[in-house]
Amino acid sequence: MIRRPVLVAAAAVALALVPSAAMAYDAPGYGTTVSDATPAVGSAFSLTVTGVDPGAVVTLKVAGKSYTATANANGAATFTVTLTAVGTYTARAYVNGALVSDEVVTVVSGASAGAELSSTGFESAGLAAGAGVLVLAGAGAVLVAKRRRSPSAFD
Repeated sequence: MIRRPVLVAAAAVALALVPSAAMAYDAPGYGTTVSDATPAVGSAFSLTVTGVDPGAVVTLKVAGKSYTATANANGAATFTVTLTAVGTYTARAYVNGALVSDEVVTVVSGASAGAELSSTGFESAGLAAGAGVLVLAGAGAVLVAKRRRSPSAFD
């Protein structure tokens, strides 16, 4: 009888705690690495696409520009890119006209490059402890109410 609400609550908590990060796309068999996903304006970074047939031509499109590279004997094509404006860009790699990868690169101003990210959110230890106390108090209240309703053997 109480099992269903407990399972529903557990499922809701599990869904709330599942991370939902945006992921880059890689077609099956391909992989992409970026040397710096947050380069400073004017700083070069490299993007490498792996899993390509050796000798195949790979095209990279980012910020309205196209770059081409030929995959080496290990099946990797490396691009060196320099972006000149702050913003978020999607670098898309194509092999034979088919999209095989995309990566998001966020270009930051020179002053914020390499700077420590600010802390976001809040300290939740106190809130979690308070919530735990309230859950225990609620469970205790339910048990007390249940005992008051059930007939005693001494009545």
